[in-house]
Amino acid sequence: MAVRHEVENLIRRGNIFYWRPRIPAAFVHCHPGSRLSLSLHCSDHRKAQIIGRKLNMRLAELKMNSKEAMSTKKQLQILFEHVRDEEIERLDDISTMAKRNGRGGDVVEMELDLEVGWACQLLAKFGTRSELILQGDCPGLTYLLKNGVPASHVDAIRANYRGELSTARSPGFEDGIRRLIYHFEIEDTALNRERAMSKMFEGRAAALLDIDERHDLVDRSLSEFTGGGRANKSVVEEKPVEVEPAAAPSLRLTKESKSAPTATDIPEAPEIAYLELSPRTAPTTEKGALGNQQPNQRIVAVADFEQECEKLIANMGEEWTAETGRDAMALVRMFKSVLVEHGVEHSGQIEQYHIGLLRQHFNEIPINWGRSSRMRIMSAPELRAKGHELRKAAEASGTKAEVGLAAGTIRKHFGNLQHFLKHLKGHGFEIEDWTFEGLRPRKPKAGEIRRQQYKPTPQDIAPIFASPLYRGSRGHLRGQRREPGKHVFHDSLYYLPILFTYLGPRRKEFAGLIVNDIAKDEEGYVIILRTNSLRRLKTAQSERLLPMPSEMVRLGFIDYLQAIKKLGYEALFPDLFSDRTENDPGNRFYDTFIPVMRGALGEKMWERSIHALRHGMADTLKQAGVSPEVIDDISGRLSEGSETNTRYTNPAGLPLMRSALKHYPIITSTIEPKPLQLLPWIENKQPPPWAREGKK
Repeated sequence: MAVRHEVENLIRRGNIFYWRPRIPAAFVHCHPGSRLSLSLHCSDHRKAQIIGRKLNMRLAELKMNSKEAMSTKKQLQILFEHVRDEEIERLDDISTMAKRNGRGGDVVEMELDLEVGWACQLLAKFGTRSELILQGDCPGLTYLLKNGVPASHVDAIRANYRGELSTARSPGFEDGIRRLIYHFEIEDTALNRERAMSKMFEGRAAALLDIDERHDLVDRSLSEFTGGGRANKSVVEEKPVEVEPAAAPSLRLTKESKSAPTATDIPEAPEIAYLELSPRTAPTTEKGALGNQQPNQRIVAVADFEQECEKLIANMGEEWTAETGRDAMALVRMFKSVLVEHGVEHSGQIEQYHIGLLRQHFNEIPINWGRSSRMRIMSAPELRAKGHELRKAAEASGTKAEVGLAAGTIRKHFGNLQHFLKHLKGHGFEIEDWTFEGLRPRKPKAGEIRRQQYKPTPQDIAPIFASPLYRGSRGHLRGQRREPGKHVFHDSLYYLPILFTYLGPRRKEFAGLIVNDIAKDEEGYVIILRTNSLRRLKTAQSERLLPMPSEMVRLGFIDYLQAIKKLGYEALFPDLFSDRTENDPGNRFYDTFIPVMRGALGEKMWERSIHALRHGMADTLKQAGVSPEVIDDISGRLSEGSETNTRYTNPAGLPLMRSALKHYPIITSTIEPKPLQLLPWIENKQPPPWAREGKK
């Protein structure tokens, strides 16, 4: 039994002294009320007193000055240098590719970098809370002109600025900033996040504006940025002349001058061309749409596309799952970035051509762009540059580049785009009639679909149940579960693979079960699949009753259920949920179980590994002579093509399901039942060790 000592936080257990302080509330990454427990490896009470007092003093210093101001400034400077150097490296790759394509001395390449650089500089100076219009007496326009930015490039800078601002205001951007400051050991406060954001944009601007080495082949006399000017821009007629339609607002020069105004031209009033920077009220196209427009036609700004997508998601209600809504929003953000890149400001300027540009964009971006928080906040050109970088690395290593979205993914994106454009048109916004013919990949034929997914046999799956997960592992942490030892823990990693093997459900269906979804009838235990407080089901036929496999009962699942219920958990597998963030339990299980499968199966690991268990169960039952309709009822599908099956009959009942499932061989008989052992942090009702701070 521990005995308190006269020195604060010092206790004695047996002959050994321990320092056990409560963690201060200022340490926000630690669970409130938690304690440290440090053995001093000392039995002498005088030495223990000295050590304890020193530790108490050090704890007080950490509490008072957890992050010093100079340390934060230094770390922000390191963050700035890191972002700058990373951007320079990326731009060097783009420059190399430009030289390879014969554009090494192209002045346009240099001007594109400078335009994006000044857009980033505006965000670094003015932040993301205010929106600069770069017109009239806008302080952003004044800042650009004072720094020698040619007025003829203001439109392009405005388009880039709006694109960067839209990205900076996206939900994933702040998460990226949080991870960035965590990486550089900066205290996570609102002030430091704002500082880090400024430093990030400042670093990008510094890299983009540093053109000396990257564009050393460019003739500087051809660009107004570097003191020169192009011939087609130096002559200005007295009659107002409109710039190209791709530019954002109209820009008209009304007095003759030899070159566009710069910061050095400002004192000489007669030489400065008059600028009319008011935005257009309607788009100007080659077809003369401006003259044909009706007064009551409306447009929606590209910058407002995300708000319109949120309205679409709200309108769809329960017809869309949260995942479908996220997919639609991801598509809209991608489409928006492509439109901004090509100077489109509102819905009235979108043409069929831009839909084609989006299709080509799909071919040139990394396959896993959506899984990377860093890539999710990239603009369209940055994503394609990343794709080129991956292709280049793959060519050097002789491997296949993970670039270009799969046909099924592109079909899904075009479906969401069609929904979004119909939403805009339905609300009266000016939208052209689109076609996706020639763009949307064809739907695979039935014979091709059958070959797409490997269907593991019971013999293929059996090695999983001989892994340390079931024989005994070294500890409860993620990596330790794959190493041999003496501990067998009962959680989702232990029970869900058995359920997936014998019942073939969708991943989230079982990962999101609650304790009240387990019941009992005359013949045994039953799993009730229904919408609950943790997750929805995919379709109406997904709601079903399934018999509990007898192996689950043999391996202590009922004891586990009672223990979880007694601890007060609602989720049947609480190890898949965090009390700090909203997370997908199916995805969490995937992340932890895939390494276990890979360790057990090695080179025999198949693709779409967990979903393949669903196919394997169905195929095994079919080969044993079970009716496909019964297999569909077990799997939560609806067999089409039969009026009797869809309209005149109910799903298979529990007795029929139990009879059908007996045809699947028992491949878990080698697992020995072990005394119930919950994960320590589940038993103590502590936050999961993998949880991160975020919105709940």
